[in-house]
Amino acid sequence: MSSLFEIIRPLNCAMSSVGVLIGGFLVLETVSFPLLMAIVAAFLITGAGNSINDLFDVESDRINRPRRPIPSGRVSKNYAILLTLVLFGTGILISASINWLCFILAVSNSLVLVLYSFNLQNKILLGNMAIAYLVGSTFLFGGASVNNITLPLILTLLAGMATFSREIVKDLEDLEGDRRFFMKRIVSRVKESFAERFRVSRGGIKLRYKTVYAVMIACFSLWMAVVVSSLPYVWGILGLSYFVILVPTDAVFILASFLLIRRRKYGSVSKLIKTGMLLGLLAFLVGIVI
Repeated sequence: MSSLFEIIRPLNCAMSSVGVLIGGFLVLETVSFPLLMAIVAAFLITGAGNSINDLFDVESDRINRPRRPIPSGRVSKNYAILLTLVLFGTGILISASINWLCFILAVSNSLVLVLYSFNLQNKILLGNMAIAYLVGSTFLFGGASVNNITLPLILTLLAGMATFSREIVKDLEDLEGDRRFFMKRIVSRVKESFAERFRVSRGGIKLRYKTVYAVMIACFSLWMAVVVSSLPYVWGILGLSYFVILVPTDAVFILASFLLIRRRKYGSVSKLIKTGMLLGLLAFLVGIVI
């Protein structure tokens, strides 16, 4: 049983469920039965996504994470496939019982999770976009469950763009870190798809696209997050309490973009973006409650 919990990564599932809860709370300021159902559906679909990710990554995990349930032999591939199908199916059926929009989002997210594990996780930018969409869509799913997506949609865009930028920064951070040891082992011993973000040269392992392009795209995404974050206040949806916390939120995003342009430590930039995301989430909650 512990191996099953390990393969679905319950903490990640819980984080998705919290996103759904927040998306619904922004609308109702309370918890309804449809919202609770959406929380459960998100937990199950996220668990299915984590399980299928382990299935597709089993060869690399034999080298890099041999203690994971499948490569260690604690969970068979067939059992993991069955678990994945049951979780996806149950999550989608629960979503269908809520309303049609939740059903569409559940099916869409399930497809993205499968595509990400199958092909997108090693694709430049496309993999980052997939993660950004999945993170942001949890808030939208919560709003959809209570039939109002206006505020959750804005939070979805804000979280998605900030996440997209952070994922790019994390790629750059990985390159700065252990590229000579870790990436060479993957490129030479696992499969070619892992090399899609990188190219091997005499100077070592480098990104296939120029770092400056990655920095520009990440900064633009952060600046767009700043613009989107102002919309609830500009449109009069949220008031002064939201604006008070929005100011430091946007300041953190702008500082992160400045440090990114200056090519400072990517790890610090990634933490700054995460801090900005948490502040932005707090701004929405405070704006609703106060």
